[in-house]
Amino acid sequence: MVPVFLFGDFAHRIPLAYAPIASLCHDRIKVVDQIHQAKLILIGHSKDIARYEAELAAALRATPRCHAVFLSEEPFWDIIWGADPFSRQQFMEIDGDRFPLTVLNHTTSDIFAFNRIPYFLLTDLGFATRYALRFRRNARKSPEDWADHFSNCSYRAAFIAEKRLNPKFAVSFPQEDTFGLCRFRSLVTQDYKTGQVLRAGAGWRKAPRRQALGNWHLDKLMQLDQRCRFVSALENTHQRQYVTEKFFDAFAVGAVPLYFASQGHRVHDIAPANVWVNLFNSDIETAAAHACQSIDAFAFDAPFFQSYCAIQARLADTFANPAVLLAEQDRLSAALIGELQTLATGV
Repeated sequence: MVPVFLFGDFAHRIPLAYAPIASLCHDRIKVVDQIHQAKLILIGHSKDIARYEAELAAALRATPRCHAVFLSEEPFWDIIWGADPFSRQQFMEIDGDRFPLTVLNHTTSDIFAFNRIPYFLLTDLGFATRYALRFRRNARKSPEDWADHFSNCSYRAAFIAEKRLNPKFAVSFPQEDTFGLCRFRSLVTQDYKTGQVLRAGAGWRKAPRRQALGNWHLDKLMQLDQRCRFVSALENTHQRQYVTEKFFDAFAVGAVPLYFASQGHRVHDIAPANVWVNLFNSDIETAAAHACQSIDAFAFDAPFFQSYCAIQARLADTFANPAVLLAEQDRLSAALIGELQTLATGV
């Protein structure tokens, strides 16, 4: 049993803070209440290292057998605030001392290397439930049904994400195939003017932040369900293993996802290229200027409607089949336990 302590203000965003994941690991990993009881101190955001460096340094000095682990579920945090998002073995210079730090994120670890269901959708079993219902419904539609649907949508496009136009959000690491997309996403939201467009999220209109809602995900699905031709599924970060709920949400509500993915991105394993709009451009500075043209050039033709039926059936099988969910949970828990046990043994 490996005792771990979840450290800092972002402790609730460390994988083991989510009940479904914690339950999968409970017989091998124990989350302890006191930092001195831990063999591994798990940190979810680099902000917590800077904010609580004295406390962290004191704990590591007092317990030499303890090791700090930066276990990050968010590439966005890593590339905007992290000093080095791509090296696994690092050191922290805090409070006058130098402490080893192991970085486990989408780049440095296989924890997030999903098969069919990406990591974030395993943090709350409600995702699978909501998707199973909608994909089963969608899978019953024929190509003719979808042709009629896309001809009668209330919105041509919907964008739900926080407005972030600051250039700092456009950080780029082309050698790592990693890009900050918040500025790009906001520019596309701002510039797309064809037809009726829904823009929502902090900075676009007055509304509660999604975190303040009782169920932000269900609220989004209800807002968009069967009302949109295109739905933005653009992530805050392009990283090949990083796929959140957004891509699945677009299909669940009966829309075509707008996404940004290089050739090596894992989203290509989820759906074929002809059922979503790929806005990828390796020159992130000019990508937004071409995005609107790419959206309007998308063809709603007979081959598309056939493929759209097929992807809805595939997603229905993914989320309505308990064996798929169980297999993905087993993969995630094995990878997470394996990483933490290896680190604890080496301390």
